Amino acid sequence: MDKITKILTSALVLLLLITIVFPYSLVSAETGVTFTKTTYKTTDLLNLRSADSVSSKKLASIPKNTALTSNYRAGDWYRVTYSGKTGYVLGQYLTKVVSGTTFTKTTYQTTDALSLRQAASTVSARLLTIPVKTSISSSFRDGNWYRVTYNNKTGFVSGSYLKKVTVAPTTAYTTTERLNLRSAPTTSGTLLMTIPSNQVVQSLSISSNWHKVKYGGKTGYVMGTYLKKGTASPAATPAGKADYSGAKMYVLIDSGSTVALRSAASVLSGQTARLGRGTPLVVTNSLHKTRGFVAVQTADGRRGYVEATYLTLFQPSTSNRPLIVLDPGHGGYDPGAVRSGLAERDIVLAVARQVAGLLEGKVDLTLTRYTNDYYPTLGDRSAMSNALSTTRFVSIHINASSAVSASGAESFYYKGSSSIQLAQAIQQRLTSYAGMKNRNVRFANYAVIRNTQAPAVLAELGFLSNSADRAKLASPAYQTRYAQAITDGILATL
Repeated sequence: MDKITKILTSALVLLLLITIVFPYSLVSAETGVTFTKTTYKTTDLLNLRSADSVSSKKLASIPKNTALTSNYRAGDWYRVTYSGKTGYVLGQYLTKVVSGTTFTKTTYQTTDALSLRQAASTVSARLLTIPVKTSISSSFRDGNWYRVTYNNKTGFVSGSYLKKVTVAPTTAYTTTERLNLRSAPTTSGTLLMTIPSNQVVQSLSISSNWHKVKYGGKTGYVMGTYLKKGTASPAATPAGKADYSGAKMYVLIDSGSTVALRSAASVLSGQTARLGRGTPLVVTNSLHKTRGFVAVQTADGRRGYVEATYLTLFQPSTSNRPLIVLDPGHGGYDPGAVRSGLAERDIVLAVARQVAGLLEGKVDLTLTRYTNDYYPTLGDRSAMSNALSTTRFVSIHINASSAVSASGAESFYYKGSSSIQLAQAIQQRLTSYAGMKNRNVRFANYAVIRNTQAPAVLAELGFLSNSADRAKLASPAYQTRYAQAITDGILATL
């Protein structure tokens, strides 16, 4: 055998051995992304598959709330090991287990073009690039990585390229007349816009009775003659002026359970009775609220206090039905978005009331607020839902932007396939019934849906800052269309 033949024979033998010892599936180049090992928790019952495809073999079923670790991803498929089996799971049913630090919300400015990454690592997927000198806010840090939201995407940026922004103190004033906002502190300054009467503006500085103010996304100058100090909000009913006494409410509790009628407004006070589901009560205090204790009187004349969480204006069925919690955004001192004398707070309450009317009789119902003189905190809203056997939670809002061209409806979810389905059902109907531009369904780290345990969505009906959207939002006929869209979206997912 000549020398060349010996070399070729040896090479073939070596290749055969490699093929036997290292099968192709193990030596072939993988097309995914390797990242820092990260711990996740499953948000639903989840299939572990042999490959990154729903058609691949199912190796196991992983229970909800199971902790898993991964450092490799192919598309939206994460490679994990569970019960001795290694395979792939869909990332949409995973949530990262956070181990960082929460701090007071702080505003920063980027000192360079900065990558927004999916996780706190340079090897994590890049979501987008944030331009230099962009203002962003953060209240959570993982090492030197700060969690921020930019262009509706939430991720992490390196703190090495952030500079803390010192925010100048502002003072709130209310306009007493229609007031011109000008580019300079003089009547010859360019007219930027006219601010309606009874609008809240933030004064940054004062010079010769000219206030430098921020309003509607614009900064300019107004005459102080037409300002009064304070935060009276447009079309607001001052707290306490909406008399709620005499309202008939019902106990909302699971069938077979009861709530206490107490002798005083405290959990430490004595119980004078136990009230079951559907018990009718007459409210005897004037202020409406959905958290804390409410003074009530029973049909047989007994007086006492019941926790507001367990009261609703809508009579529940004798046995449990799906429970819908409607959350009209803002309220009380917080008007939300305000344009042309219209306040978000007023419109979303009107829509929520119509949704409740359309749902009444089909499901059980409660609202996080029933009047405009009351503001439940974001924590109150979630806590109310979590205290009940809530089936669906829908928070209703209206957008606004400094860009008047921005328009359309969008719906947000935080976690879970049921929340995604609910958001999709409502979004499809908002765009269809009301003819709104489709800004799609998106993930968002909003506290009111993040902290709510039931499937939860936040629906933005349109932009109050856009003239075409604003005309629809102010129209009673279109408010009915918005209400029908939300109602049908909810019922379609039950």
